[in-house]
Amino acid sequence: MPSIRSLSVALTAASEAESWLEQHWGAEGLERLQHAFQEAIESLMRSERQPPSGDAPYEICVYLATDAEIRAMNRAYRGVDAPTDVLSFCYLGDSTSSPRQQAEEARFDSPILLGDIAISLETAARQAPLNGHDTLTELLMLALHGTLHLMGYDDSTEEERAQMNARAVSTLRGLGYAAREEWYSRYEET
Repeated sequence: MPSIRSLSVALTAASEAESWLEQHWGAEGLERLQHAFQEAIESLMRSERQPPSGDAPYEICVYLATDAEIRAMNRAYRGVDAPTDVLSFCYLGDSTSSPRQQAEEARFDSPILLGDIAISLETAARQAPLNGHDTLTELLMLALHGTLHLMGYDDSTEEERAQMNARAVSTLRGLGYAAREEWYSRYEET
């Protein structure tokens, strides 16, 4: 994973997700979330030990989806015909060049895309109370969970899951959020 000197988080949302945000958080809902995602993801990535790769800018794209959209993505990319809470799509591992080579090739003209994260806003809102979070904290946990996957973390075992959760919780608590360590993807329960 490259060292992060300049990271931008590009947030977009399905029209239904934007409507939900406006209804619950007002007209500034998407802007509020953009700021929170940027701060949390940047904080997480800065706390990781990473090999230097120059000053190239990096980007992570976060898409707030509906359950129907994320179900279609889950079916297409994982072969699972069910909605989920978060999906990550890492692009650096698919490249034939290293992050250092990509940084040199970019020459600061355009950011290097680390990956995409898709989050179901509907699922996040339903599973937040099951995890003892408000919706914003749950969305941030999902964004950090997805980012950790982009950084090479895996949660196939209980130990790996606990390590990922500890990283996300530590980051959020450092930013003043009341994140709980006993966090689970509970999309199957909602």
